[in-house]
Amino acid sequence: MNVMINMVKMVLPFYLLTLLPLQISAQKFEPNTNWPYLYENFTSGVIYFDGNTKSEAELNIHLWGNVLHYVGQDGKIFQSKDKNVIRVEIGDDAYIFMNQKLVKIMAVEGTNLLVKQTSGDFDALRSSGGGAYGSSTNSSATRDLSSLDVDLRGMDQPELGLMLQEKKDGRAIPLVESYYFIINDQTIEATKKGVEKYVGDANKDALKQFLKDNKTKWKNDESLGQLMKFLIGLAK
Repeated sequence: MNVMINMVKMVLPFYLLTLLPLQISAQKFEPNTNWPYLYENFTSGVIYFDGNTKSEAELNIHLWGNVLHYVGQDGKIFQSKDKNVIRVEIGDDAYIFMNQKLVKIMAVEGTNLLVKQTSGDFDALRSSGGGAYGSSTNSSATRDLSSLDVDLRGMDQPELGLMLQEKKDGRAIPLVESYYFIINDQTIEATKKGVEKYVGDANKDALKQFLKDNKTKWKNDESLGQLMKFLIGLAK
């Protein structure tokens, strides 16, 4: 997996050149099949493009594919492509595209990043029962399938108002959080297996000792931030 280094450089003026955890938005609601979005509401945000241009809009992240959606002037929802996008800000949160999926910047160290991808576990939803995405084959299932297919193929621009009417009627979507390091423009899975593969045999013992001494937690932002600093040191 590759992330262009200019994406990282564009982030730095906003987040300093030190390890800097960003503010995490409170997420008290549960995304559901009628509202398959990361945020409870479309939120004011900015899309920054290569060439020092930007666009402001009401933004949200669709959990099927981690794609960016925005509300047009006509009240319809559209998908924004990742072409020439170097950063996305939604409220206090900052994102970049990694393999055409939006990932949230959790910490910055120089030109290196710790990022988190939050996705919907639609496989678990499908296996929870019969019919479309685990529900019975009735009108509710049809609405679930329709809302989950929002603009993924560029054929449908639903109206925000219509989605809001059924916003709370869907079934909860399980979420999966995955962390990654981006070090020297190389993407590394922030898992024990992924990090062991990155350091190789030469630094295997040093890594083992670091993980033991620091009691590394693989889903903890601060713990992973410290591990990122260690990995950066090995790369020098």
